[in-house]
Amino acid sequence: MNWKSIRLELGSTGEFPAGSVSRAYLLRLPLNDHDTVDCAAFSKEPFKATVRRHWSTDADQRGVIVPSGQEWAMRCDNKPERVLRLGGASLRRGQQVSVVESDGSVLPFKIASVR
Repeated sequence: MNWKSIRLELGSTGEFPAGSVSRAYLLRLPLNDHDTVDCAAFSKEPFKATVRRHWSTDADQRGVIVPSGQEWAMRCDNKPERVLRLGGASLRRGQQVSVVESDGSVLPFKIASVR
């Protein structure tokens, strides 16, 4: 199984036109040969799918990633969940994904690394 660490960094927003490396998520997910989430591998070991939220203005949060329909929910430290929208895209360095924050705002993130 091909479990990877994927770092997402905040993309361009009104408040951060150049994005922000100090606002990031570190995901651990299994990827298949097309660099999309390997659902079969996930279902065998779902406890390995983790997330760490690093936000310069908040304490780090740790949690799990679980399927939520066609998307993925990130549940950290008993906080309201956030939704990771991958849109079926390959998870490769430079690609963009979206995260729906617990307040409903949608933030763009770029994939900074996949290891």
